[in-house]
Amino acid sequence: MNHKIKSLNDLTIALHEVNKKYKIEDFIEAYRKAVGEGSDNILEELKMDSSSNPFQKILNVSSKITDEMVEKMIESTSELTENYNYNEYLDACSSLRDLFLKDRKNYFSSKVIVNGKRKDSSSHISNIFDLSGTADMVLGDFLDKALAKISPSHLDIVYEDLNGEKVKAKIRHRPPSITKEHIEAPLIDRHHGINAYDSFLLRSYYDINKNEWVYIPIRLIVKIDCDDNLLGLIEGI
Repeated sequence: MNHKIKSLNDLTIALHEVNKKYKIEDFIEAYRKAVGEGSDNILEELKMDSSSNPFQKILNVSSKITDEMVEKMIESTSELTENYNYNEYLDACSSLRDLFLKDRKNYFSSKVIVNGKRKDSSSHISNIFDLSGTADMVLGDFLDKALAKISPSHLDIVYEDLNGEKVKAKIRHRPPSITKEHIEAPLIDRHHGINAYDSFLLRSYYDINKNEWVYIPIRLIVKIDCDDNLLGLIEGI
């Protein structure tokens, strides 16, 4: 599958095509059914347990789960994974994400995230760090702290929006404001995407040019600049 992925929206469209090719909706439905059938005994044990504490219920039932029950569930789901070429599907999704990020390897966000990974960490751990959205959260939290540290000064930022356009903004720390007539606060974090491979954190920052909160895809931050006299404050975070 040869795609030129020009934007995050294009990545999502490409992943939709992969989902159709590998009949992922059918796989998910069959997987849930298989797990449900294999867990009938477990659910029955949960119903019969008299404990009022839900955590205690789970602990009680977990002690009754036999190796045979677990093996049966693994066996049924393993067959599905093979029939639907699920591992091949994951490889296809991963390739699309890698292609998307490769074209953006010179972005500020990509350099920070790659350099922030431990050199001795395995690729598996790095993938979890990336696909779980942890990398986006860490960078987003750093920006929040940096803006609070340099307030009332601002950061000049360039980022790529969901359609692939480069956007310039001046973002500044702005604490929530609550009065009888008005409530103003950052927008709730969102995640773009249909699965882990196009899931990227959208966090809001106050754009002083627009006088409003704008969503910025953290992983698509191209460049960040600030006055030289602020660098020492930011480096000390």
